[in-house]
Amino acid sequence: MGYGMAQAHAVIQAGGLGHRVRAVAHETPTPLLPVGGVPMVEPLVQQLANAGIRRMTVVIGPTGSSIRARIARLSTTLPSDLDVTFYEERSALGNAGALGEIDTGGDDVLLCFADLVTDIDFAKLLAIHRERRQDVTLTSHHEHHQLTLGELLVDGDDVRGYQEKPRKAFLICSGIAVFNARAMAVARALPRPYGLSNLVPATLDAGCSVTHWQHGAYWIDVNTPELLERARDDADRVGTSRMGPVIRRQAG
Repeated sequence: MGYGMAQAHAVIQAGGLGHRVRAVAHETPTPLLPVGGVPMVEPLVQQLANAGIRRMTVVIGPTGSSIRARIARLSTTLPSDLDVTFYEERSALGNAGALGEIDTGGDDVLLCFADLVTDIDFAKLLAIHRERRQDVTLTSHHEHHQLTLGELLVDGDDVRGYQEKPRKAFLICSGIAVFNARAMAVARALPRPYGLSNLVPATLDAGCSVTHWQHGAYWIDVNTPELLERARDDADRVGTSRMGPVIRRQAG
């Protein structure tokens, strides 16, 4: 890999209720929905281990016993020195609030969501975080959206141009982030529940330095039945349970 072993604690958020994929999930937690023939969370855990991470905490909800059991079955394929623990949310903490509850020591903390299908290079992400000496490193990518109406280009009340149904690019947080000890102190002090949309502004308000890295990797946040089907189609096309480097495009 060329980036060295990653001294970091990974926190995998697998405690969501998955309301938007409930129509196809039925009673199956979203992280256990198969893509390429395997539950989404499995390649994610393997990718983190391959990046050199040896401490992971998987955040689960009250009905997360099936996720715990599935990850336990991976023990024969994971490094013997990998320490995987589980944190069960007794009440809703938000998509990042568990960071304020988990003892991650003084290591950098890599947060990701268990319903992501991606081939992002986690080792490179951690290396960039340390090279830039930032408190927070967010992953990012561009998503494009076609407007359905004409856009006015204005200067005050004066119209300077008119674009018919332009295609717009927006820089998006990819739901994967690294926090150092200073940023984690902010996470622990922030009232629960909270999400990344609360935590990132709170770190900025506290004077933390925040950077982003455009990863250019395959990435889908599987939060609707349509996106689940898309991820499965992509996996079928490349003939693998992990997208790997074959597909190099963004979702959207």
